[in-house]
Amino acid sequence: MNDPLEVRRDGSVVARLHRRRGGIACEYSEEILDTVPLGRPVLSCSLPVTPRPADATAWVRGLLPEGQHLNALAAALDVAASDTFALVARYGRDVAGAFEIVAADPVPRIPSIEPYAADALAEAVDALDTYPLAIQADSELSLAGLQNKLVAVWTPDGWARPIHGVPSTHIIKVDDGRHPGLIAAEAACLSLAREVGLTSVDARCERFGTRDVLIVSRFDRENIDGTTRRLHQEDLLQALGMDPFAHRGRAKYQTFGTPGPPSWWHAADLLDTYAEDPSSALLDLVRAVTFTTAISNADCHAKNVALLLEGGHLTLAPLYDTVPTALWPTLRPGAAMTVNDVGTLADITMDDIVAEARRWRVPASQTQATATDVLDSLAAAVRSCEHPQVAELVASNVERLRR
Repeated sequence: MNDPLEVRRDGSVVARLHRRRGGIACEYSEEILDTVPLGRPVLSCSLPVTPRPADATAWVRGLLPEGQHLNALAAALDVAASDTFALVARYGRDVAGAFEIVAADPVPRIPSIEPYAADALAEAVDALDTYPLAIQADSELSLAGLQNKLVAVWTPDGWARPIHGVPSTHIIKVDDGRHPGLIAAEAACLSLAREVGLTSVDARCERFGTRDVLIVSRFDRENIDGTTRRLHQEDLLQALGMDPFAHRGRAKYQTFGTPGPPSWWHAADLLDTYAEDPSSALLDLVRAVTFTTAISNADCHAKNVALLLEGGHLTLAPLYDTVPTALWPTLRPGAAMTVNDVGTLADITMDDIVAEARRWRVPASQTQATATDVLDSLAAAVRSCEHPQVAELVASNVERLRR
């Protein structure tokens, strides 16, 4: 595979990636070194601007899928699943965030879209077990995660398949056969999050052929006068420079009884360091912790918490992957990240949320008022929730947390 790879934004080279024994090194471009202060994050909080090459292996791996989907992409390319450099060289043109990863002297490939014919999208959804992310020979895209899904482009004429790195606009997730109804519950919680002002993601459930799907808009894309623009984001695991492949893929979970990383404290520390308005950013994190507890989402791990990065400053990204895991007893019972060292969501109290935020140096009175506001808004929103099980669960949790 070509070495180096170029990391570009809006056509400009931001950095170059070099294959190194056992990993990938990142070297910022002269333009970045001349215009961005040293120590300022551009690609990632784990890769602040420096004149020296830095280890970018964990950040790059965070752009790739996990598990069987990663194995399938590697098999299609005839490389090892551990060959991160080769995989991102092939699939890195449309990834999470604002950057494209391409060969330094690429064969000219024109980004375009291919409209889906009447049944073609349903067929692509049906084939996801065999073709993860609906990858074809002209696909240059990747998306992290374990769940069956594909990315697509919404146009005035309907759905289209992105070719050669066209920025996708939506993610289409397939219902999990082991946990039927999961996407409907996720959609209901995303709707609640939107009503209380914690996400900008649009979500709806549809049926494509024989499969139920959840369609969500990408929060790292925006439409400006008909043109899709990428916004930069990274997940918490990337921001901490942690390898998603470590510990058999479980590095994204805080180990119960340990301070992490990852943890809510580590997210708070990044926001406190890099947010333009740290006080406001930390209250946004209080809102996220409160909402996550109220919907009983035990799978809010470090790859399901994201940070928007623009101009060297961080904000908490809109909430996504809001699954009320308590509705499926076979899913993990313990919180992916603890709150005040409490690892069971049903045991977390308002006092725990206040104590957790106190570790971030947020005054108790501010945390109490902020969390109460979220709960009050949820109590109102849940009355119109069309998913009975979600409505009952959230209403019960809100009442418990208010005590």
